[in-house]
Amino acid sequence: MKQRDSIVEARSFDHVPESERHGTVRTQIQFWFMVNATLITLFTGAVGPAMGLGLSWTLLAIVLGSVFGTLFQAFHGAQGPHMGLPQMIQSRVQFGSRGAVLPLAAATVVQFGFAIFFIQTASSSLAAITVDQVGLYDVLIGAVAVVLAIVGYKLLLRVEKFASYITLANLILLTLAAVVVLPIGTMLNNSAFEPVAFLAQFGAAATYQIAIAPIVSDYTRYLPSRTKGRAVSAAVFGGTLVSAVWLESLGAALAIAMPESDVITAIHDMGDSFGFGVGSVTMAVAVVACLITCSLSFYSGSVSFLSALEAFRTMKSTGKVRSVTIAIGGVIVIAATLLLPADFLGAFTAFLSILGYFLIPWTAVNLTDYYIVRRGRYSITDILKPDGGIYGRWGVPGMISYALGFIAMVPFFSTAIYAGPVATALGGADIAFAVGLGISSCTYLLLTRRRDFSREFDAVRAAPLNTLGEPQRSAPASTDSMEGNVPV
Repeated sequence: MKQRDSIVEARSFDHVPESERHGTVRTQIQFWFMVNATLITLFTGAVGPAMGLGLSWTLLAIVLGSVFGTLFQAFHGAQGPHMGLPQMIQSRVQFGSRGAVLPLAAATVVQFGFAIFFIQTASSSLAAITVDQVGLYDVLIGAVAVVLAIVGYKLLLRVEKFASYITLANLILLTLAAVVVLPIGTMLNNSAFEPVAFLAQFGAAATYQIAIAPIVSDYTRYLPSRTKGRAVSAAVFGGTLVSAVWLESLGAALAIAMPESDVITAIHDMGDSFGFGVGSVTMAVAVVACLITCSLSFYSGSVSFLSALEAFRTMKSTGKVRSVTIAIGGVIVIAATLLLPADFLGAFTAFLSILGYFLIPWTAVNLTDYYIVRRGRYSITDILKPDGGIYGRWGVPGMISYALGFIAMVPFFSTAIYAGPVATALGGADIAFAVGLGISSCTYLLLTRRRDFSREFDAVRAAPLNTLGEPQRSAPASTDSMEGNVPV
């Protein structure tokens, strides 16, 4: 059976040839809208109000922070159709095949870790409108998410597209409910401004968006290579920004109007107060949204894991390998969901936040190389070699830039496990992302500014698979090729 005719996706960490490319920019907008359309996003909007920030200032901080963070996330979108590779394996160019293992490992744990929270949120939402069988729901939701992830990208795209219409309608109803039930006018008139709280809300919104960066190309790589990079980035940007700002704004309003309630409970109560069963409908929609996003976590986590493992052990990228990895990861996640005590979740959330810090210097180095240093001129053939090919096993400039950026971030860390001295002085506001992005990017530019890439680019042109659209004439007829689409 041909790979493109198979029900289960045959690709994992490898290159997607042009013959298997499909989809449009429009479908990407709906896809990325759904990535943030979960009730977990509500919590991000509650950061400022919890520190005394008024609603109007909170909304401004949410918009500014989300725009800032989404820019970095969206720039990764153009890499997918241009390179035909999942996101994290592209790091081999900057870090080397083995040097990239650290950010790959962090991406793996973060994705599988967040799957725990998506399962829990979906189960709690389902229990709120049915009977209290959370343990059973954990297993069922986790199992369905595993199946969706195993079948792969095409099914995920279709499910996301269908769910986006239902979710959009639900968000419109929730917004009407907020206007009717909550004292929005009074809250907007409260102009309380706390600089530290504003900074904290800005940082929370920005970091929430940057956290999506490690998975973006996993889902844009199937677009035809002729797809304009700017159009893809705009689709990713618009889709995730709208859902993030919308839900975070609702979270902020609920946090101010109902400070004693959990924001998820609050949105349920607000919907029920509005009538028409909006609260119950919201919980049902939340189950679907969290289930889908959980499947994305399983999918991207498995791809990152295999990308790291393949640097040490040569393996063939097949649907079976990806499926087995997802299944094993799913069993571990479901078991953790059932076994982790409730009082451990706060510490586990902080642990995942710290792991997320490991990915901020990565995105800075990766984007700086792609848009400024090498400008998208890569040998896909060499990226896929376990020894890194022309990029080697260890990319010293990338590793140094990454390390310096991460070290510089430590004093700015703000989590329940550890708060750095600067974060403490700022009242808990987290601006570590800005420090990591700036230091890593500038360092990488300095370390590569005098490097002569002419020999490397000659090797790129000679590679059977490259991003310059110049595959070797002598390459076997069966060798995949891709058209050039060098970013501007």
